[in-house]
Amino acid sequence: MGKHQQEIYDHMMANKDELARRWIDSSAGDGTAYTFNIEDKEKMRLQHNALIEAVSSLFIENEQSFNIHINEWAESVAADWVRNGISIEETIAQFRRIRSTYWNFVKDFIMSAREGFTIEEAFYWSNLVNDAFGYISENFARHYEEAHEKILASQQKMITELSSPVIPVKRGIGILPIVGDIDTYRAKVILETTLDQASRQKLDQLFIDLSAVPIVDTMVAHQIFQLIDALRLIGVETVLSGIRPEIAQTAVQLGIDFKDTKTQSTLMDALEIYG
Repeated sequence: MGKHQQEIYDHMMANKDELARRWIDSSAGDGTAYTFNIEDKEKMRLQHNALIEAVSSLFIENEQSFNIHINEWAESVAADWVRNGISIEETIAQFRRIRSTYWNFVKDFIMSAREGFTIEEAFYWSNLVNDAFGYISENFARHYEEAHEKILASQQKMITELSSPVIPVKRGIGILPIVGDIDTYRAKVILETTLDQASRQKLDQLFIDLSAVPIVDTMVAHQIFQLIDALRLIGVETVLSGIRPEIAQTAVQLGIDFKDTKTQSTLMDALEIYG
């Protein structure tokens, strides 16, 4: 490691707070979510400082160490930025700003140094910084996409769960009104959440109403009766209501036997007779 590399590293570490401040200030007037969605300025400063430290480490450490630091930083910060609604477009703009701001600090140090730097050194450090921010952008984009997909999946699951609630009507008895289309994913969530809610609510009997399900195909019918079998295994008796002729026909085609399942045409009738 050359003397100048240690000098640049020391200079960047000594000025990391100022560099971070300029980065934040350069974003303050753009009116993006980056500025207004994150209220914790100290958290922003720490995130910026950590990035500056990681990039600066390239002057004195090997690339492998830098990659480890950046991967940890990108995973944590990407998840935070996704939660705060910072778009990928805004993210790209931020990395453009910090790349420019960071290099200006390096360039100013080279220009003001008492001992001259060679052109070869300047070109080398320019490439080093550019390659570093290229890697950071690619790594961050990957973690951003992963974090975004996790949030979308979590939101979808929450919506699905809310659309199929087990409603307690009295001790040991609940209602599961299923509304809307059922696809493979929703059927899986309904199965999992219904078993969990039935167990937590200590149900002995569950009324499943299908009157608001517009289409019941082979897959849906199969999933419904899988749910009935699973509930039976945990000691919950099931009563089906809202079974239209096409549902019954699909079940017959699948070889599903209704003889062990209580059924009624409407939920009101089912509750009056079996509730």
